[in-house]
Amino acid sequence: MDFGHYLIAGVMPYVAVAFFVFGLGYRIVYWSKAPMHLHWELFPYPHTMLEQLKEMITEVLTLHSLYRFNRKHWLPSLMMHWGFYLLVGWLVVLLLGFSFAAYVGTTGGVLVLAGSFSLFLLRLLDAEVRKISAPVEYINLIFVFTLASSGLFSGFLGDIQLVRSYFLSLLTFKPDASIAADYLIPLLLFELFLIYIPFTRMAHFAAKFFTYHKIKWGELH
Repeated sequence: MDFGHYLIAGVMPYVAVAFFVFGLGYRIVYWSKAPMHLHWELFPYPHTMLEQLKEMITEVLTLHSLYRFNRKHWLPSLMMHWGFYLLVGWLVVLLLGFSFAAYVGTTGGVLVLAGSFSLFLLRLLDAEVRKISAPVEYINLIFVFTLASSGLFSGFLGDIQLVRSYFLSLLTFKPDASIAADYLIPLLLFELFLIYIPFTRMAHFAAKFFTYHKIKWGELH
């Protein structure tokens, strides 16, 4: 086993997770210390915890705000988001040893692939959307598309036994880098993706609490 192989499969997973956790933690602390927005009651808002929870879950699962105000982006965005949800679920059911993990992972990969590709075309071909699209947004979509492609076409998302064994070896801090020899490219892309997320707009999932509780519902506090 050469050094590059061991670096990608034996060392980088821990580095990537550390960047993800501490990078995201830093941004959450930064957002929490940001100046309070003005409390302008411009629209009805949920008053009880149950109503607030219902609205947040509805938004996460359906992207209903995007559906109401930017419908062209809604379906591809929904596909991409649900693809990511399924990929997180894939990791869970994979580690638990469920045989249907391959179907969950493949479905998630296909949705991310289709969603990111559709959003890229929409930004590229729609003149109005193209005017307000920053270069980094194209880069993000290309990155996500490439990541999903590598996971699907390399067989990484469908190789339950081997990939599970590899992840379990990481969890026990005894990484068996030789297991991942056939999947170095998707593994490296995934590691770079984890490192990249906290420093981009893709970290918006962690900002949902502040978006709702500090901005939309700030007058509650």
